[in-house]
Amino acid sequence: MTARVEIKNLYKTYTRRKWFFGAGESVPVLKDVSLTLPENRVLGLVGESGCGKSTLCKVLLGIEEPTSGTVLVNGQDVTDKSSGARKQRCRAMQAVFQDPYSSLDPRMTVRQLLSEPLTIHGLYPNKTSRETFLKELLTSVGLSESYLGRYPHEFSGGQRQRICIARALALDPQILVADEPVSALDVSVQAQILNLLRDIKSARKLSMIFVTHDFAVARFLCDDIAVMYQGRIVEAASADELFSRPLHPYTKTLLAAVPQVGRPLAASLAQTVGDVSGVSAGCAFAPRCAQAAQLCRQQEPIFKAAAPDHFCACVQLTQGETK
Repeated sequence: MTARVEIKNLYKTYTRRKWFFGAGESVPVLKDVSLTLPENRVLGLVGESGCGKSTLCKVLLGIEEPTSGTVLVNGQDVTDKSSGARKQRCRAMQAVFQDPYSSLDPRMTVRQLLSEPLTIHGLYPNKTSRETFLKELLTSVGLSESYLGRYPHEFSGGQRQRICIARALALDPQILVADEPVSALDVSVQAQILNLLRDIKSARKLSMIFVTHDFAVARFLCDDIAVMYQGRIVEAASADELFSRPLHPYTKTLLAAVPQVGRPLAASLAQTVGDVSGVSAGCAFAPRCAQAAQLCRQQEPIFKAAAPDHFCACVQLTQGETK
């Protein structure tokens, strides 16, 4: 199966500048991340806030430069900043962000917002054909063509997110990066947008990276899931495999926190502790893991195959002590 996106050994480090004397402090955000997004698949990137999900998307989109590692989109390195390469990547990959209102210029009508990428890429130069295309584009995301002359403030949050999705689809991309596109919406509207994304993926044969902190949302939409913790991928498998047989204690903790009708919330497997972002030795999750042994605090886990097409980074699994 051809890969649309290949990420290998990706590191991203930020430097906190000091106001007066001394060198700045280095803060690693992504640590040895490796992922593959095949054609016509939805890869869910799941983890708590601050684990590096959005930073990974920014590196993939070329908003941030990787510190080291390789990021390929359709075989092209995202660090290639030539105008031709950037334009080609923009045609192939588009993004939908969390807050639809801040994603739209309030001074532009929907017609202008959707026309802008078409003008940049020289598509539909004829006024009649462009107008026809814009009407069909709005209809495809469940909006009326009469909305073309309106401004963003005239719409609800769900309608604005549909406009953002329409703009992302205007260039007929092969890859869609959706960074928590439903977390700012009401639950009923979330369901509508998720159904829309699933229909679009099926109709257009899109590959999608879907960022979320909600396992229930990931289970509904995603074919494959990668779980992130403090900048590392700690588990990756198909959605069916991961939900039926989670291996990493962090994944089990997240799944235990998902509400289910008729079942009380399970007791968390993670201990409540202070800030653990500075953990430098051993497994980063060890201070919060109720199952951690002394070896977990000394040895850094290796991300390896624990089962066919099921990868996990756990010291005890590495030692053959499967949980």
